[in-house]
Amino acid sequence: MICGLRDWMNDRTGYREGLKRLQNRTVPEGPKWGYTPAVCLLWLLVIECVTGFLLMATYSPSAQTAWASVHFIERDTAGAFIRGIHYFAAQAMIVLFAIHIIRVLWTAAFRAPLELVWATGLLLMPLVVVWAITGNPLSGSVIGMSQIEVEGNILGATPIVGPIMQRLLIGGSQVGHLTLTHLYFLHVALMPVLVLTLLAIHIWQINRHGLSVTGKAPDGSLAVSYFPYQTIRNLTVLTMILGTIAWLAWRHGAPFEAPVDPQITHVPRPEWYFLFLFELRGYFVGDAEVVATVVIPIAVLLFLLLLPWLDRRLPRPVSAVFRTVIVIGGCGVWSWLTLSSLSRDWKDKELLASKEKLHALSTRARELADYHSIPIEGPASLLRNDAKTRGPQLFERHCASCHSHTDESGTGIVAETPSAPNLFGFGSERWIAGLLDPEKIGGEHYFGNTGFAEGDMVGTVVDAFDGLEGEDRDNLTGQMRQVAVVLAAEAALPNQAAGAASDIEAGKVLMTDELGCADCHKLGDNGELGSAPDLTGYASRDWLIGFISDPRHERFYGENNDRMPSFAPNPDDPKAGVLSPADVALLADWLRGDWYEPDRPTEPVPAAKPSPQSEDAD
Repeated sequence: MICGLRDWMNDRTGYREGLKRLQNRTVPEGPKWGYTPAVCLLWLLVIECVTGFLLMATYSPSAQTAWASVHFIERDTAGAFIRGIHYFAAQAMIVLFAIHIIRVLWTAAFRAPLELVWATGLLLMPLVVVWAITGNPLSGSVIGMSQIEVEGNILGATPIVGPIMQRLLIGGSQVGHLTLTHLYFLHVALMPVLVLTLLAIHIWQINRHGLSVTGKAPDGSLAVSYFPYQTIRNLTVLTMILGTIAWLAWRHGAPFEAPVDPQITHVPRPEWYFLFLFELRGYFVGDAEVVATVVIPIAVLLFLLLLPWLDRRLPRPVSAVFRTVIVIGGCGVWSWLTLSSLSRDWKDKELLASKEKLHALSTRARELADYHSIPIEGPASLLRNDAKTRGPQLFERHCASCHSHTDESGTGIVAETPSAPNLFGFGSERWIAGLLDPEKIGGEHYFGNTGFAEGDMVGTVVDAFDGLEGEDRDNLTGQMRQVAVVLAAEAALPNQAAGAASDIEAGKVLMTDELGCADCHKLGDNGELGSAPDLTGYASRDWLIGFISDPRHERFYGENNDRMPSFAPNPDDPKAGVLSPADVALLADWLRGDWYEPDRPTEPVPAAKPSPQSEDAD
């Protein structure tokens, strides 16, 4: 039955003749390790197509869904591995293509009758590079989109055809909603068709002129069989390459940066294989830039395409020297330009800071996407609505002209002209204890540089300690710390344990009766509004949002406000203030340290149980 089926298949397809031709293939000049890159390239292309098809099953090419779908892929170990294979195989193809072209050029394997083999192989390399370029931005990341925008601008500067090519690449004169749609079409449809068509012609020409089925070498001697001698070499090198790709994919994975967002500042750089062109652009200014980006690359490609016909006119010794100069000169120029660009980047502090910042944003975006569902408006809103990310940006822009936000070592955001309290740790027991310390309250970290330096609060605290020594001073210091415990409990900062309930109640009585805080401040049912800020809910989220929105409100400073602006005084008209209500809330959350972290609980730490000492005291 099986023999009958094979006979039927052979009658319809003639497959036996094709298999016989493959079995009888020989290597006219003998097996060589130098032939292996070409075969490895073919198998890597197969791997690229297979992994690409697998990734297509869960990828969605739009500005709102591209990053989200890639994040979904990355969350699965198998998906991340497949994406890593796809990415590193593309990098390996570019390297192998360069090695293959250099070998063919060095050994003059482009001579007749192999001119079409040389031409199709040479044209395949830029097509594969463009294929990779169209795939890089498909993750919807800020790096990929910034790179394609730069490349689109380069194309757009090309005379006559530039604007057309730019629209074909990114869907307009600048990156927009159609960019991913165009790139996806180019990457999964147009480029594969062009590459596979040219590859078919290339392989056809190799089988026609590069391999022998006669069993004869050019000198008439018996040629060596392709299998197993050349096949073993091919499989050895392919195994090493695939092992390296698999290790890189498993260990490092494909890059996955923060989602594209115009609010993220980033210094763009091209992929490593285009750094030479990026460096070359620096030698041509203004309109002359097209010489570096278009004229020179096309001239080099045309020169190499015509090399078989130029080589015919040269004596063999001269041809060998000529080809050696081309190979060494070309590799030298590429290496010099690439290393020059890398060396400059390693010394560029702005670029290094940009990379470090982008790495942090990328990590944060993935953390948020793991914890939250990605909003329908797109992944960019993950960072825009994140207090940890957005808070310091808002603080630097609107608060750092007066306030610092630095820890004891001075690390953090430093005010341009420190003239208001340092808000690092605001609302914490430690920060409040410093505010109630007579040696600190009038210092630069609190009211020292403000209009309150000579005010009632500073005077009251300093006067309360004036003349006290020994046990009396220690007792008052302990009472102030108890006040700090009470106010810290009002703040209820995330991840900070509140004091024992009995201690808090005792502290409130102390503030009302002995220390007289309620004479100026309102705390719960005690005191009245008007003369000083309301301490009810002090430094809580609602309190801080209200304070930032309108410090002139009677609940806070009223007419005694120093210089603090009202950032959102009218909640009924969000556009009337300097900040939107949403931004005010993000700023408040950041000051309170209230954001999601993977390694800490998302809810505030509950109050501690009363200690035995407290129970006995009661």
